Amino acid sequence: MELKDVVKKVIRYNKNARIELIEKAYRFSDNILKEKIRKSGKKWIEHYVEAADEAANLKLDDAGIAAALMHGITTKGADKKEIKKEFGDEIFNILDNIEKMSEIKRNVGKKNVDDEDLRKVILAASRDLRALLIKICDKLVNLREVDCLSENEKKRIAKECMNIYAPLAYRLGMGKLKSELEDLAFKQLDEKHYREIETAVAKTRKDGEKTIYSLKKKIEDKLKENVLNADVEARIKHIYSIYKKAIGKSYSAGNLMDIVGIRVITENADECYRALKIIHENFRPVQNRFKDYIAMPKPNGYQSLHTSVFDENRRIFEVQIRTREMHENAEEGIAAHFSYKKAGHGTGFDKRLSWLKNIVEDRERFLDINIGFFGDEIFVFTPQGQAIELPKNATVIDFAYYIHSDVGDHCSGASINGNFSSIKTIVNNGDVVEIIKSKTQTPSREWLKCAATKKARDKIKQFLKNAGKITTRNYFTKTDEKKGAGDGLIKFKSDRKMTTKLAMCCKPVPGNLITGIVSNKTKVMIHNKECDEIKKTNRSRIDVEWVDRFSRPVEIIVDAVDRPGLFKEVLNIISRTGINVTKTSGKTVNKEYSEFSFLTDAKDSETLINLIKMIKKTESVRKVYVNV
Repeated sequence: MELKDVVKKVIRYNKNARIELIEKAYRFSDNILKEKIRKSGKKWIEHYVEAADEAANLKLDDAGIAAALMHGITTKGADKKEIKKEFGDEIFNILDNIEKMSEIKRNVGKKNVDDEDLRKVILAASRDLRALLIKICDKLVNLREVDCLSENEKKRIAKECMNIYAPLAYRLGMGKLKSELEDLAFKQLDEKHYREIETAVAKTRKDGEKTIYSLKKKIEDKLKENVLNADVEARIKHIYSIYKKAIGKSYSAGNLMDIVGIRVITENADECYRALKIIHENFRPVQNRFKDYIAMPKPNGYQSLHTSVFDENRRIFEVQIRTREMHENAEEGIAAHFSYKKAGHGTGFDKRLSWLKNIVEDRERFLDINIGFFGDEIFVFTPQGQAIELPKNATVIDFAYYIHSDVGDHCSGASINGNFSSIKTIVNNGDVVEIIKSKTQTPSREWLKCAATKKARDKIKQFLKNAGKITTRNYFTKTDEKKGAGDGLIKFKSDRKMTTKLAMCCKPVPGNLITGIVSNKTKVMIHNKECDEIKKTNRSRIDVEWVDRFSRPVEIIVDAVDRPGLFKEVLNIISRTGINVTKTSGKTVNKEYSEFSFLTDAKDSETLINLIKMIKKTESVRKVYVNV
């Protein structure tokens, strides 16, 4: 593999690529590496070119390809200041992000960390999607040449790819890359079964060639008879996927269904269902083996129809039917949708990936909306390997109170990655934190200044209140005011002018009957008239009502039980009303619930009321509330 091969590949999908930038990155790395040789016997620069070639397969932009040609170069003697000066912030930040992912792995690598937790940490560290994709490409290239390493090293790398990087590739929808990672890793982790299946596949390919060709030809002929133009492929399944299906049942080399699959590629979704009908009319379908992933896509965005049928000899074959676009998505995943240069900024992992996959089906809408790929959460580890999710800028004291209130109350500092730190120290993604306790240590008012989480602040206030060091006079607290400014949504029936806030206890929305409760001389809390909380206060009330037209953008916030496709459904509902969405975001509240935010240009109360009603009718939606 030479650089010119990578350049040719890049030009095929990006005629405007800055080839001089790619060549400059190659020369920079080549100069640093100076003929250095890897354990495999290859030159280091060859490894960089192969990683860049894999990045080109994923259609990364020119900055991403340049970064792939420089990944990890700072650990081999390159100066960070020089990189920033020569290549600018964009490429520097990608390289820095890749290094941060490596640091996270080094920090937690010797701990008993759950693979899923580590995947989350790596995802959260990937502020730029290109950094994560380059990392996966690097791991794939490494895995191809592990035979020169010791058995322990081979298994360590293979396990890492199987448990971390292959699942990440799956979450990003990159089926082709994920399958190669799994097959190569499986070969190192269980060579005996790998060889058995490899032999069975070779035998099946040889013995069943006529049968496979006959079935493929018959499907092609039946589709043509019905004037349906489609490509029909017979494929041998990946070795690890065959192994997974064989687990738990008696494996048979003659079981073609487990080894061979038929794939039908059409032009559009309607043709997929037509093809399914034709196949079922000509081949008896196997009961309970049909799955419609077009109507109900997998969480990673995968779409296809799956069915299994009998041939004339009662052998079972699996048939997948999908459009060309669906096939491209299944092979390339997120790379099939958009330019990484426009998708390199930040929110979430796991389920948030499915939201992104849903929205990017409409490329133009995706590029118009400032949606981040990864969120502001970080993951910090206990010494035992438990991953703790905290907001960005959380401190040692937040971590301590997350563990337990008693741990927080007596926290005097922490050991972060083996170094002593104060309670005010901000923790970073991937840090291993061990809290240091002291019986004489107790919370003070100063602790409130360095606590970033509500849980920590509430526990500190509770301790101070119990100790007689703090008093609470107002029934409605800052927490009540947190989510929603009412200014721009509310008008007074009198001439009074006061700041309004929407109460979080009842979360009133346009269309609700409302009343104002005086919080102080300048603020009024807006509640539903039937809110139970206002019955507990003697504060005076003010007559208020919703404005007819809005002078500022209105934020619609949706609280829901999380499920694949929900984000897209709500966005489509808003789109159908003609309301423009200028910004959106989403976050996972816990394992079951999610919260979406849509900043809209809704102009009047009537339109907003109707929209809220429509959103509330959507399956899984629990609450809808507004903000300006």
